[in-house]
Amino acid sequence: MFKSLTPPHYESGKMRSVEAARALAAFAVVLMHAANLMRVEHFSGHIGLAGVFDFGYVGVDFFFVLSGFIITYVHFSEIGQVGRIPPYLWRRFSRIYPIFWVILLLSIAITTLGRFASGKGLSFDIAASDIAGTVFLLMGDGEPKYVGVAWSLQYEVVFYVAFCILLTSARVGAIAFGTWAIFLLARALGLVQIDLPIGLDSPHCLQFLLGVMVGAAARRYTLRTSLMTLRVVLLAFVATVLFEVSGPFGSHSAEGRIALGLASAAVLATLVALENGRAIATPAWLARMGSVSYSIYLGHILFINLTYMVLLKLGIYHALPEVVVFTIAISVALTTTTLIGRYIELPLVAKLKERKGAIDDIVPRSAVGR
Repeated sequence: MFKSLTPPHYESGKMRSVEAARALAAFAVVLMHAANLMRVEHFSGHIGLAGVFDFGYVGVDFFFVLSGFIITYVHFSEIGQVGRIPPYLWRRFSRIYPIFWVILLLSIAITTLGRFASGKGLSFDIAASDIAGTVFLLMGDGEPKYVGVAWSLQYEVVFYVAFCILLTSARVGAIAFGTWAIFLLARALGLVQIDLPIGLDSPHCLQFLLGVMVGAAARRYTLRTSLMTLRVVLLAFVATVLFEVSGPFGSHSAEGRIALGLASAAVLATLVALENGRAIATPAWLARMGSVSYSIYLGHILFINLTYMVLLKLGIYHALPEVVVFTIAISVALTTTTLIGRYIELPLVAKLKERKGAIDDIVPRSAVGR
């Protein structure tokens, strides 16, 4: 049963289950990278733990759906108000860039010092041609250097800008997003072969649009369900992961991405419905981990690599069981990035929110219309 409502704001902290889901998605990515980084020749020379965590990349697919959901849920009341574009852009870009730049500078510093200490001298991987893609996360300007996972942030930037269409006009935005979704589905099914610039033809964009749909539904209607539905949806999500990883289309296929997008959207819709009915209890520690999952996602590779290198230099990397080395690296990476999130990312976000308030104050009321 659905009825109109204005639900509690996502960022009020009441939707802990969504934050927990974000934490689990980040953890899946961390597990995958910790195992994959072992394949470097001077470490283990193979993917750790027999590749049991190879599925971890599905956490990124979940993030794309979650991104569409959060943007729509948070900014739903601003749709059709062109005057809200400046504060919207400030809010979204100030959320993504500052902590990314912190992690980028930290990665450059640690990597450079490591090379210098090993006698390789001072050298940098970034050239002038890499600045747009690496520093400003612009799509189509090369893979990001130093923070490899930032490729997904390039899509985020595209999503943020695309959402401005909805802020300009609800009707035009709905038509544009609907047409975009139909095109992406047709392209994934091989019905059209047209390529679009800056990643606009990627299945990840369809995942984002599925999140937008869930966010809009969650703001327009009272979604209600039971814990039994969550169990069914989670089983379906696991089945979808197996389909994507080991199914007939192979991993990273367009079909798999679409399936993951649908499954992730179903999980989010179910969690929102349970939150509305106060039918789900989420551990506070898991929700807190979700609140800093961005820092975890951005920085985990750096600290996993650093831990492996330290263990290697100490002469105990190969003396310890692989699972122990893996666990140590995971623990160090999660602890360090969680501290970065708590003491750098969250204070930065709070400070920038104050600045956003100042921007809100200078937006002319006459410029705000539906």
